Amino acid sequence: MLKQLLENRTVNLGYTGFSFHHHVYELQNCVEVLGIEAKSLHIEHSQIAAAYLDGNRIYIKSMHYGKTMMKLTDGVDEAIVQLSVLPSGEMSVEVKPVIGNANIVSVHFRTILADTAIAIDLKGALKRFLLANQLMTDTDSILEVHYQSMHPNVLKDSYAGNFVLGYHPTGESIANGDEYALANRIANLQFSKIVILQDGIHKIIALKMLLSFVISNRIFVNNELSM
Repeated sequence: MLKQLLENRTVNLGYTGFSFHHHVYELQNCVEVLGIEAKSLHIEHSQIAAAYLDGNRIYIKSMHYGKTMMKLTDGVDEAIVQLSVLPSGEMSVEVKPVIGNANIVSVHFRTILADTAIAIDLKGALKRFLLANQLMTDTDSILEVHYQSMHPNVLKDSYAGNFVLGYHPTGESIANGDEYALANRIANLQFSKIVILQDGIHKIIALKMLLSFVISNRIFVNNELSM
């Protein structure tokens, strides 16, 4: 009991002076976000958060500081939503959608700086997908990506033509030095266009497509995967 009180005290030090306020988070109930259109939901710890379905919307209300999980089902498949409620009452929501027959882009980590650091290879993964679908050649390079993120805590909307990492489950920003926070996550990104450089000429790929980026913590080195 004393250990739990001390842990709670340590966690709440950064929130001294803040009082808990209920926050409501709105989540779209659609295939683009969840991979399914949910018909029912269940929250593991209802004292931490409450939620209800209203057609194509899901409303989640923070009730108490802590973490819990929400399961959504269409009667066959099940999507998972991880909920983190901060001591202030604000929420961070992480969606693990059903990917089914989605357009899957496998993302791995790559080494940089002579193996002394790692980085998530989002652009490299996208290029491999475009090469496989004959939308660009190996000598082309990707200059810009334009997309809307269905899961802003995992990957945010593109900014100035760049990939943006987003947030930890706690709500803290993910910096370039801690890309491993994205390991074993899925992000559905709705692309509008991609700009590539082909034979010295800028070319626009009007890729209006939802892509599921499945991120693993494997390292991509010299065109081979190693653990």
